[in-house]
Amino acid sequence: MLRTPFASERIQMIDPKTGIKVIQLSSYPSPGGHFPYYWPSITPDNGRVLLYSQRWTGRGAPWDLYRVDADGLNLFQLSEHGDREEPGGGYYGRPHGLLTLDGETLYALWGSDLHRIDVETGDQELLVQLGEFCSDDAPLGTPYMSVDRNRLFMSTYGVEQRTVRVDLDTGECVEIDYGGVVFGCFQSEDRVVVQTGGIKWGTEENEKGERRITNVGDELAIWAFDQDGGDPKFICPQIFAHATVLGCKPQMQGCGRPPHRCIWIAGSDAEPEKRAQGPYFWHSGPSYDGEWIVADTNWPDNGIQLIHAPTGHFRTLCHAGATQDHYEFGHCHPTISQDGRLVVFRSDRTGMSQVYVAHVTDEFRESVIAGELDRPKDKWM
Repeated sequence: MLRTPFASERIQMIDPKTGIKVIQLSSYPSPGGHFPYYWPSITPDNGRVLLYSQRWTGRGAPWDLYRVDADGLNLFQLSEHGDREEPGGGYYGRPHGLLTLDGETLYALWGSDLHRIDVETGDQELLVQLGEFCSDDAPLGTPYMSVDRNRLFMSTYGVEQRTVRVDLDTGECVEIDYGGVVFGCFQSEDRVVVQTGGIKWGTEENEKGERRITNVGDELAIWAFDQDGGDPKFICPQIFAHATVLGCKPQMQGCGRPPHRCIWIAGSDAEPEKRAQGPYFWHSGPSYDGEWIVADTNWPDNGIQLIHAPTGHFRTLCHAGATQDHYEFGHCHPTISQDGRLVVFRSDRTGMSQVYVAHVTDEFRESVIAGELDRPKDKWM
C-alpha cells in the first residue's frame, strides 16, 4: 500500500447559479463515494474529508478508504482490504465506517471484523471479530457511537434483527434485544435510538392506478432506550423517509414521507414539527452542533438545500447535477461538517460517481438565517 499522498485529483469550480465554491475531490475513473450523512465524516477542524473509492471499475471490485484535505490536496489511502466487495456490505459493497468526533480514529467493519484505523498514519488493527452475531443472510450494518465515546452499537438487517454492543476499551461484545434496529445514539444523554417494527418491501397502488414501492411489514416507530434496552421512551411513529439524530441534540430530524414535503423535527417531549417546508427534501444530514441541516431534493431536483434548523429557513447551496437514479450511486446524500461550513456530496454528473465538497461562506449562512430567498418566483412558499 502507498503510504505517501497520491497526486491531487481535484477539480475546482463555482456553482453558476449560487456562486458557491465547489471542489471535486475524486476523479479517478472508478466509482467514489463519501461517508453516510448520519454522522460527521469531516474532521472537526474542517481540514480533512473521508471517502471511499472502488479499487477498479468492475462488478464486485473492493472498496478502499481514503482521506483527503478539504481543498482537494493530499489524497491518502488508508486501507487496502480484501479482493472483493463486502457481501451484504453497506452502501453497495463498501465497508461500514465511522470517524471519531476528534477526527483521529476510524472504525471500519469488513464483514464481521471490526478494525481500528489511525487517520494520520493509516495504521490498522483488528479490534474484534463479530461472526457469532451475524450471518450471510443477516449481516451487520452501520456502527453508532455512544455518548461516552467508548461503545459502538451495530444491528443486523435482513432475515433477523440482532444488536451487538462493543466496548472499545475492553473488546467485550454483548447482544442486546431492543425489539428493533439501532440507528443512532443521542449525544446529550445516554440513550440508544431504535426503529421498532419490521420492513418488508412491497408495492401499493394509489387512486390513479400508479404503483409505488412501500413497506408492507409491521408498523414502524422510533423509540429511545438506555444502553441495556430498558426505560423506553416513545419519540414518534415512522414519519420519515430518511432520518438521523439531530447532531448533539436529543431529537430526530429527517425528510417527510410523501405527500409531505418537509423536514420533520421530533423528540420524546413534544409532537413532531414540520420545521422546513417547500420542495421534496429527499435525504438530509445535520451538523453536529444541531444548527444546520443539508438536504438534497427530488421530484423535481431543486438542488442541495442548506437549512437553518432553529428557524427552518433554507436556500439552495449548489446544484450537484446528479442523475438521481434509483440506484444509489446517482443519489447526492449530502453530509455536513460539525460546524456547518463544509458540505460533502456525491454526483455522477461526469458519468461516474465522484465526491465533491461545497465551501459554505459566512455570508451565505447569514443570508439563510435572515430568511433570504433564492428567487421568490422559484419558491414553494
